Amino acid sequence: MARPPGGRGRVDTGGLAWFIAPVPDTAPRLVLPQEAHSYEVDAFGLLTATGLSGWLQEAAGRHATELGVGVQALLDRGLTWVLLRQAVQVDCPVRLWDRAEVRTWPSGVDRVVAVRDFEVRVGGEVAVRACTHWLVMDVATRRPVRPGKVLPERLQAEMPHAAAVGELPPMPAGGEPGRRFPVRYLDIDQNLHVTNATYVGWALEAIPEDTWRERRVRAFQVQFLHECLLGDEVVSRAVPAGQDAWDHLVTRAADGKELARVRTEWVPR
Repeated sequence: MARPPGGRGRVDTGGLAWFIAPVPDTAPRLVLPQEAHSYEVDAFGLLTATGLSGWLQEAAGRHATELGVGVQALLDRGLTWVLLRQAVQVDCPVRLWDRAEVRTWPSGVDRVVAVRDFEVRVGGEVAVRACTHWLVMDVATRRPVRPGKVLPERLQAEMPHAAAVGELPPMPAGGEPGRRFPVRYLDIDQNLHVTNATYVGWALEAIPEDTWRERRVRAFQVQFLHECLLGDEVVSRAVPAGQDAWDHLVTRAADGKELARVRTEWVPR
């Protein structure tokens, strides 16, 4: 994607709005080398949305640890990080064996959420942009704690955002028949609930086969609503949301509780 004149501005990609601005040299950031391995790509040789989510999670976790506010540091205080929202734009797909750099930086605090942004670069060019909203949760009460009470001031400074994150509306009725999945040991993270990348994978399993064969994900946004635990079973459904877009809903099979809403946008492979 071309940078607007002056290196700052709003880019309309036909879906969400993405904001480009240089990150100050003084901003705390991490650059994490990655490589698209065979177990992270799909049948067509492209990095999967779940693989990409894993890259972002890894970079965020490592950087938070370096900054003294990683998962273990928070658990020692009876707190933990929980991902609330994620927006990702894939400008250029990452392919098998591509060597990439995941760049991430804390980009401010918005009321009860801490914001973190990302770029994934391949060959020096930006291939992926993302923004995430995180809650600091009290492990005992399962209620959020304001990030300003946990993060040092230098990690609360407003920084440029790579993507715009918003609320996803309730999913309309109809669409593809739901697919059911059990929660496996493999799906559970350090907080003993389902990891964020798993929800993305469940959502994408509900699309029709011709979409999977003929198109790739250009953008996806996730809103995490409730925890999902070992022993649960989930249902994933998808409905068309205009041209080349789908709305997804992941619910708990036992009671229909909404666990995650997802919006995906697609382009030809």
